[in-house]
Amino acid sequence: MSKTVPVTLNVNGVEHHLDAEPRLLLVHALRDHLGLTGTHVGCDTSNCGACTIHMDGKSVKSCTVLAVQADGVALTTIEGMASENELHPLQEAFWNNHGLQC
Repeated sequence: MSKTVPVTLNVNGVEHHLDAEPRLLLVHALRDHLGLTGTHVGCDTSNCGACTIHMDGKSVKSCTVLAVQADGVALTTIEGMASENELHPLQEAFWNNHGLQC
């Protein structure tokens, strides 16, 4: 039986409450629990940066952060970068290149 702890994730301006195992990586909390699939697991070694998000305004690789470490912290994923009905330049670059590196 695994124990869980309550975690509040403030993602893209929306507060989410979940019960998470202490070992749950933030990338998996975002993808599997919140359905925010723009954050990718690319390499499983923290080298590629496909899981990069903003944590209190600083870039972090979410595969190196536990969900419990992000409790109460402002998080921004690629989904949260748009304003109104316009894509952020980074989102537009992903769209134009089909999410591939040029």
